[in-house]
Amino acid sequence: MAVPSRPGQPGPEPASEHPSFPSYEEFASDLLEAIDGAGLTIEDVRHHVEPGIGERRFECTIRLAGDPPSRYHVHLSFVWDALLTFVSAYGAGADCELYHDDEEAQDCPHQQLTPQPFVDVEAEFVLGDGGYELHELDEVSSWIDTAQTLVGKAFSDEDRPSVHVGIAVLGSTTLVEKFTAEHSWFLDFEKQPDLSVIARQIDSALRLVPQLADRLPI
Repeated sequence: MAVPSRPGQPGPEPASEHPSFPSYEEFASDLLEAIDGAGLTIEDVRHHVEPGIGERRFECTIRLAGDPPSRYHVHLSFVWDALLTFVSAYGAGADCELYHDDEEAQDCPHQQLTPQPFVDVEAEFVLGDGGYELHELDEVSSWIDTAQTLVGKAFSDEDRPSVHVGIAVLGSTTLVEKFTAEHSWFLDFEKQPDLSVIARQIDSALRLVPQLADRLPI
């Protein structure tokens, strides 16, 4: 559907003159399609808008397909800056009008440049249930090494997930509240990203994670 011109402003350049610049809706849809194409189960898809700054946020939960559902899952999310929405709607160089008056905007070099969105897709792999009572802090170090070695097999050696352990102290009792592995994919859209790579890595990691149940107490 064509984007209408704003009053008193020229309409966007024809789409054929610039590489495709995705909208939030298009990118979210492509990401969900890639995940579904990998045979994964998608739950609790949410779209949030921050009214004050116009920032948008996507999140969903991903599990391996099966019945009953696996207790291991991934929270997937990304943030879409308000400026990305503006440029995707009004085209290359439109963001100049936010900073220049009409005459300056016409001569601004940004009018000849294709805007380039930058998006971080973030995944939080839930590796264990909370509530485990920790008896020795030294346990945590071995858990981290075990999880990084195992989950890291789904990623390249230079780009392995980071492991996070959340601890709560209640009197003399120390509890593990959170045990996760986190990874992000930086997409600069210099060329059309292959979102199926992200989906395959999530699928591979989710298939490895249950092995932690045989190695760790949580």
